[in-house]
Amino acid sequence: MTEQGGEPRASSAVDGLPRREFLKRGAIAGGAFGGAWALPALIRDAYGDPIPIPHAARSVEGGLAAFAARWQVAGPAVKLTRFGDFLSDKTFNCRVAGTPRSYVLKLGTVGATLNPGIDPQRHADMVMPEADWLGVLYGDYSGFAALMYGECFPPRSGANSVALLGIVMYAFSFIPAGANPDPKLLVEVLQGLAKNGLPSCKGEPQAFETPQPEQTLASVARPPASAPPVTRLLAEFVAGIRYEDIPKGAVASAKEQLKSIIGVIYAGSRMPPGRKFARAVRAFGDRHEATVLGRGHFRTSARHAALLNSVYAQVLEWEDWTFEAHSGASVVPTALAAGELAGASGKELVAAIVAGNEILARSGDVLTDVIHAGNALATHQIETPLVAGKLLGLGRAQLQDAVGICCTQPQVTSIPAWTADAKGLLTGWPVMSGVEAALYARAGITGRRDILENPVGYCYRVADIPSPTRLAELVDGLGKTWRFDEKYDELFTKRFPTDGFQLTSVQAILDIVNRQAKKVWDGAPRSRLPKLVKRVQVRIPWVMAASATMFSKGSKDIYARIRREPDWTYIALLFDGKYPIAASLVNRRLTFREYSHAAIFNPAVQAMIDKIELVPDITMGVFGAEATVELVDGRSFTSRQSCIANFPVEEKLYIGAGGILSRRQIRAIVRAIDRIETFGNVRDFMRVASGGRRG
Repeated sequence: MTEQGGEPRASSAVDGLPRREFLKRGAIAGGAFGGAWALPALIRDAYGDPIPIPHAARSVEGGLAAFAARWQVAGPAVKLTRFGDFLSDKTFNCRVAGTPRSYVLKLGTVGATLNPGIDPQRHADMVMPEADWLGVLYGDYSGFAALMYGECFPPRSGANSVALLGIVMYAFSFIPAGANPDPKLLVEVLQGLAKNGLPSCKGEPQAFETPQPEQTLASVARPPASAPPVTRLLAEFVAGIRYEDIPKGAVASAKEQLKSIIGVIYAGSRMPPGRKFARAVRAFGDRHEATVLGRGHFRTSARHAALLNSVYAQVLEWEDWTFEAHSGASVVPTALAAGELAGASGKELVAAIVAGNEILARSGDVLTDVIHAGNALATHQIETPLVAGKLLGLGRAQLQDAVGICCTQPQVTSIPAWTADAKGLLTGWPVMSGVEAALYARAGITGRRDILENPVGYCYRVADIPSPTRLAELVDGLGKTWRFDEKYDELFTKRFPTDGFQLTSVQAILDIVNRQAKKVWDGAPRSRLPKLVKRVQVRIPWVMAASATMFSKGSKDIYARIRREPDWTYIALLFDGKYPIAASLVNRRLTFREYSHAAIFNPAVQAMIDKIELVPDITMGVFGAEATVELVDGRSFTSRQSCIANFPVEEKLYIGAGGILSRRQIRAIVRAIDRIETFGNVRDFMRVASGGRRG
């Protein structure tokens, strides 16, 4: 088997232990949009397959009418999903840009109407060019792509609703409207769903809201006008956490995250954006307080070391996530920089890393809305000042100040920026702000100590919070239920640099080319592989279908942009549905090397892209995938991957740091992390992490 980067052989994706067992749940799993994604397959089973519409016969009017009919049977289920209230009982003006054509779409809980005209009392206007309407309504690409391409401009008040409507329209295009929808049959379908659930993996969020009935009734009858003091409670938790109180499983997760992120930092330092940022930070000439790891490691101020290590960890989309929020690229660089500056111990470093992830496991859930999900979550201004402040020795009150300082100016990502070098600042900015805020608080500067729960404070500025009672989830079970404990499987470590929903697609392809069809691939030069392959079909999870076309609209125009436009880089391909598959087929691996300019425009890779067909399939669950490679000689190979596979995480260190450090130096880093508790000073650990010897 070809090894990732030529490093010590790690088991293949399918050979590895299942990262999360395959199971059935009594609710739909699927991330933020899981409930909506489930409906196409469920209703298609009940009513039959949809009739394909030829391109020449497509019309905006026909597509909207079909969507309204589908809503008639699917609307009640959408209401149950986490974000159902963004659509249910809402009115939209659906307008064709540059024309007077406009249609009023009213979506009720149990029905929908569509009429020509404009409703001045609408909840939101959805305005798109005709080509985008057709692409979304007939299933060519998600409505999110129109937003990313700057062809749909919803106001802030309606942005979540418009974004979700575009995604649901795309999802519903795969189900039949049904000439005579039978509500009783729909109920039976939904009851079967509730009883059996869908395939999912342990540690995933549920898409259907399951509030406690008594809490829901109480909040309706006696709506609250106050929020729990979560800023203070988070500060108290962080101030009080000690290594000795942390479960062994959470310590193990912290070590896994350290190995993963340090490996990614090394890899990111080799990429063009990483090298550019390094030149800029070196030019600042800051005092030597903390270490920047990676290619040409050097020392600079703690705030800029934290920023640059975070940028390195971010520019390959290879960092991990905890429950719903990306975590390692913010928590680890913050902890390393603040720990080195303070001379903290290894045990204190672990405690801070665990604390940061415990907060992220909760804040990611609370702050997720339609647009702000996954890596777009604006949560890092909460955990980074607390992580840094813990290591700098701040008490409870000063930790509150640090959060108040850091959250004074909320930072919300602009997703279109993810095609450019600046994507690294997605975590780089809040990490630097967090370290600075902790230093300001240590100097006696105060911040608003109720900044998180205040109705015009941070949480309400960066997300749609339906009720102040939701904020209680920020502190639910802190110090009692350790969600970062490996037994909960809420830490997801990426084996490959790509969108998290793409991981199993890559696993499936590598299983085929490195195991099932190994002799075929061994016997052919890479340049000839496209001539051997007739077709590649990959069945992908519905959630991935939204992001897979986000920057490409399913076309190859994205490559022309990468060639000629400086603000379109390899980073856009980290989210693409086809490129990681094509690169894995040709190179039999997926590492940072596959995102070089030469690798992207390799003729064999470009030819392979044309042979790939992506098929959204709800039966894949949240992260599952099934790949079928058909050869021109008639042979066919299929691999189904239900969940993200386990792998030895040190593999990422050997891949990322290989060629910068020797194998002996990398082994020393692995051993140092395994014994991180024995370090009396993080500075000694950082010497080892940068290739030196323990002091």
